[in-house]
Amino acid sequence: MTELRIDKGGYGMTSPIGSNDAYLICLNLKKQATHELWCDGRPVCSTAYEEGTTYLLDLRRDPITYISEPLHSLYFYIPRRAIDEANEEICRSNVTDIALEPGECVKDPIIMSIGQTLLPIFRNPSALHQPLVGHLLQGLCAYLALNFGGPSATNDIIKGTLAPWQQQRVTQMMRERLFEGISINELAHACGLSTGTLVRGFKKSTGVSPHQWLLYRRVDRAIELMSEPDTSLAQIAFSSGFSDQSHFSRVFAQKMGVTPGAWRKSQASVRKTVVA
Repeated sequence: MTELRIDKGGYGMTSPIGSNDAYLICLNLKKQATHELWCDGRPVCSTAYEEGTTYLLDLRRDPITYISEPLHSLYFYIPRRAIDEANEEICRSNVTDIALEPGECVKDPIIMSIGQTLLPIFRNPSALHQPLVGHLLQGLCAYLALNFGGPSATNDIIKGTLAPWQQQRVTQMMRERLFEGISINELAHACGLSTGTLVRGFKKSTGVSPHQWLLYRRVDRAIELMSEPDTSLAQIAFSSGFSDQSHFSRVFAQKMGVTPGAWRKSQASVRKTVVA
């Protein structure tokens, strides 16, 4: 569980979370007039949400959000295997995912009640609370499986896209060769495809070409390095695999909507509290 409070506006883009077979269930405790979400490098929603609403971040899809206003939210990290275990307990073997669309907000009194019960624990953390927290999170998993469960979206292969194993192999190979890069021929060979089929299938699956995807992951790496205030942007660009700072700045602005300097400045005023 994480409680996130941002008391000032202008936070900007969130840092990349990285691919993970899990969800973040986000309970909004403060109204937001603007909520922008990107998944797999593509914008998926731009809308407002009300206080007390819940939305889902599927961590398999590299979610990034834009935060422009003060924010107060609770985030529940739930591995997908926990949903699987909950489904086994309630004998629903055909349900493997939480069936909420990216950016879709729901107002659910049960999720809100669980969040409100946990808030005092953030104010006074104690080992004595751990059994209660564990039971509440188990109950949340069972409730999500029963009320929001659905078939796995990853089982539905759209014509012209890569199979899930092919997309996973390509992205894993590119992550492993993030700095020096990797040829399309190598990626295509690993998937048993021609180069043209690989490029078309990858773009239809993710919305970007393999080269663009690799550049965006270099931006993710740069964002990690930018947490060190004494490291120059030129050094960050080189350490992230970019040929020079100018190229880095162009790609960063294309992905994040702001320049690296403006993004770094926006992070300085953020305060957040995390409770494990």
